Amino acid sequence: MSKEKKSVWETLSAIDVNDKTEKKNGMTYLSWAWAWGKLKEHYPEATFSKHLHDGMAYIKDESGYAFVEVTVTVEGISATELFPVLNYKNKSIQNPDAFEVNTALQRGLAKAIAYHGLGHYIYAGEDLPQSDGEERQSKGKVKEVVDPIQETTPTPPPPESTTPDVLSAKDDTVEKTNGWDMVTDAFTELMKVHNTYESLGKLWKKNKSTLNLLETNRPSDYEELLTNFKKRAKELKEKANG
Repeated sequence: MSKEKKSVWETLSAIDVNDKTEKKNGMTYLSWAWAWGKLKEHYPEATFSKHLHDGMAYIKDESGYAFVEVTVTVEGISATELFPVLNYKNKSIQNPDAFEVNTALQRGLAKAIAYHGLGHYIYAGEDLPQSDGEERQSKGKVKEVVDPIQETTPTPPPPESTTPDVLSAKDDTVEKTNGWDMVTDAFTELMKVHNTYESLGKLWKKNKSTLNLLETNRPSDYEELLTNFKKRAKELKEKANG
């Protein structure tokens, strides 16, 4: 009796990719060239597409931040990744250059491949792939999400979200930190979800103690954040005034 053929997911998700990863500013990336080569080794007919939008290799959100789109198709099943264009600090950027767009496309390709199983366990916070009939051997340190710049006890997040502890401030003292860059990134993302001038102002006031700490420890980052905050405030005020 012939053995039942494994699915694409079962085949790719069992592959150990740990020695093919790269780390940058606390983030782990799988080598896109190796990932594509390994995928073609198992599935020679696999294809990928880097999408163009009005002739451009990237699209922009309402705030001008750039994203690239990559689709990987394996045995008739397609997976698409919309990946942000980042700078060398892993911060979302506007008006990227060709090198930054190309880097985002390659990272998006690796992540789209991961949707088919190859290296998926890295994005899920695990240390090792899952073997047939076995529990994962080593759990990664996946922490519960907290508001990274919250001054008081944070509200529990949605169950599926995960992010490292970055910074919390209480009585003007730092309790936890894994890097000031992550504080500025987190606040930048929080600004995007506030859609009124009033709520944006409350966000700044609510986190004033943490922002004061940022100003003291990383004045250049604080100035950049303040500039972006004022720009966002101006956009929302103009929108409110019609």
